[in-house]
Amino acid sequence: MMVSVHVAVGAAIGAGVRRPWAAFFSGAASHLVCDLFPHKDYDIKIEAPLAAAMFAYLITRYGIASPQVIGAFGAIAPDAENAAGVIGLIPKSKTIFPTHNEDKPWFVGHGPKVSSPLPQVALAIICLALADRDRNAAA
Repeated sequence: MMVSVHVAVGAAIGAGVRRPWAAFFSGAASHLVCDLFPHKDYDIKIEAPLAAAMFAYLITRYGIASPQVIGAFGAIAPDAENAAGVIGLIPKSKTIFPTHNEDKPWFVGHGPKVSSPLPQVALAIICLALADRDRNAAA
């Protein structure tokens, strides 16, 4: 799943659970579910700026300590672990997330690759609307 989509899903979940630790861990759990769906991934040169833009939007809109931002950080924590393994900050064999280390007995893999990112873009838009549901209800 595109990192920016993980960010949006985590933000929506964070808005729903509202408590910081619950937002973080629920966001992390959402990563597993999202990885199991068919999706298109991009090179980090595309993924990183999209994720950064998504975080800039969330932080500007809700604040860095908001459940939306904390949920989003939780949702990308597994990718941060994976990246640390890929670049050698930690041994790849020490990564534990179930969709990232195929050497672990609990590895579940990723969903099939698809050619179009449109379903993921739609999911991100829906999740951003859900992350804003308290603002929308108050209006």
